[in-house]
Amino acid sequence: MKLTSTRRNGFSLMEIAIAVTILMMLAGMAVPAFSDSIDDAEVASSQSMLARVRTAVDFYSLQHRENFPGETGGAWSAAVFENQLRMSSDIDGATAAQGTSGFPFGPYLTESFPANPFNGLDTITVVAPGGTYTGPDDTTGWIFWADTGTFRINSSHLDKHGDAVYDL
Repeated sequence: MKLTSTRRNGFSLMEIAIAVTILMMLAGMAVPAFSDSIDDAEVASSQSMLARVRTAVDFYSLQHRENFPGETGGAWSAAVFENQLRMSSDIDGATAAQGTSGFPFGPYLTESFPANPFNGLDTITVVAPGGTYTGPDDTTGWIFWADTGTFRINSSHLDKHGDAVYDL
């Protein structure tokens, strides 16, 4: 009598079910950790951008008789704010291309204005002296108070600890 060996090809349904279950458990553990990492990176990116712009505002003010950027001819605007930080300027805040004679100050930011990592916007709300602002509304990327030189992120997002990124 000859014994024949039966040879199995492939996996049984039970083996596949166990493998899928293990993979789903691993994915379930990895996704929250990955989500926290993304949140941490966005907060760190925001802090870095805020520090860079705040330093630029402080340096501009130091070189322009303690005046903050954003004003020209008595009017405040986001375009003037950005130009005064990204271009060369004279003592009165008039701007020109870098290297223009008579415009010895700046630029204070060398790259384009950073985008808010939470809403992707690089626009700025400038609150003129005496103006009011009710709080973050995510309609622009950033907020600048011209009377105090305060620069903040315009985001209602909360970090993983429940703290408002607006308060960074």
